[in-house]
Amino acid sequence: MKKSTWALLGALLLAAASVHAQAGYSAPGFPMLPHRRPLPPAGPVVPKLASPVLPRFWHETDPARQASGRDQFFQFVSEQAHYPPGARPAPDRPQELLPTGRLLVSVRVRANGSVRQPPRIVRRELARPEADYPPAALRALDAEALRVLSALRFVRSAAAQDSLLVPMRFITE
Repeated sequence: MKKSTWALLGALLLAAASVHAQAGYSAPGFPMLPHRRPLPPAGPVVPKLASPVLPRFWHETDPARQASGRDQFFQFVSEQAHYPPGARPAPDRPQELLPTGRLLVSVRVRANGSVRQPPRIVRRELARPEADYPPAALRALDAEALRVLSALRFVRSAAAQDSLLVPMRFITE
C-alpha cells in the first residue's frame, strides 16, 4: 500500500476513536476539549427564604428577654412554615389521609449564627402510624421543616456550637 493510503487510514481511525471516546476523558498529554452541557430545565424559581437575625434566647438569663427572643423565633417559624401541597392527596386519590402532627427537628447553630446544614428530623409524632400515610406526603412535611429551619440566622456567640430541638406542628386548614 502507498504511504498516502496508510496516512488516510490512520486519520480515519483517529477520528473514529475520538467519536467513541468517553465523555470527560482525555489521554495523558492531550488537552481535553470543552463539552457543551444542556441547560437545566427552566422551572419556577423559588426565592430563598431570608431570616432576620434572631437572638439566642436560650442563653438569656433575664426571663423577659428569653421570652421575647423565644416569641420572635416561633413567630418567624410559624409565619414561614405552611402545610406543603405535596403532602395533600392527589386529585385521583382523595381517600388518602393527610399527615398531621408534630416533627421534632434538631438544629445546630454555629458560632457565627448560621445553621449547620441540614437540620435533622429526630422524630415524627403523627396522629396515626407513619405506615398509614403515603411516603411522598411524609417527605413533603420533612422538606418544608428543613426549608424553614435551614434559613434561620442567629446573633454571633462565643460558644462553639449550640444545638436546639425545634417542634414543628403541621395541621390541615
